[in-house]
Amino acid sequence: MQKALSTKEEITKEYRALVSAISNRMIQNPEIAKDAAQEAWMEILKSLSTFKGDSKISTWIYTIASRVILRQAKNEKVYSTQYLSEYFRDGERESPFEKEVDKRRWVKEMCDKCLTGILHCLSNQDRLLYVLYDIAGLPYRDISMIMDEQESTVRKKVSRSRKKLLNFLNEECVLFKPDGNCSCRMKKHVIGFDLPSEYHKLKKTVKDIHFFRESQQILEIKDRLV
Repeated sequence: MQKALSTKEEITKEYRALVSAISNRMIQNPEIAKDAAQEAWMEILKSLSTFKGDSKISTWIYTIASRVILRQAKNEKVYSTQYLSEYFRDGERESPFEKEVDKRRWVKEMCDKCLTGILHCLSNQDRLLYVLYDIAGLPYRDISMIMDEQESTVRKKVSRSRKKLLNFLNEECVLFKPDGNCSCRMKKHVIGFDLPSEYHKLKKTVKDIHFFRESQQILEIKDRLV
């Protein structure tokens, strides 16, 4: 039997950061992403008294969050992998900061923006399916309920998205593949701060690595609802 989460505080502690992470991977503009996450969270808390326990609380929460975030993401652009490749390779970037701590934070912020950009080679719908799978870590059955699609369809779409993203990351991301052919504008800085090493140390601790989920830890992406 599912353990009840009895208070808003428990719900917030368990799920708010993930709702924020989903919004930030779905929407490129940080302010719009923040607004979408806040709107989703307000609706979740406002509707909490209507939850009847007919499904898992997580499924109910992500269903509301997905609906709100998809609505806010309707104007998001979809980029071809060729466009993204050319954009990332368009001239080496120099840090605008002098202090090492500020440079390191800047590199992580830029990597975070790149990863969100990479996800935008997928349509809004496919991107949300993938984000629910990779970042929220939901099983296919739960995603099918949230998105009201057949589980077999969700599996196919997520598999197709994974292949597309992995093919791109293998060629274009030194964080994902340190010995690959990456020549993006941030490569020098990423290697300089040894971020690939951080990622691969983390990778050894898990059996089924989800690159975008683990990047949340490596890049120290915080809950942006505040």
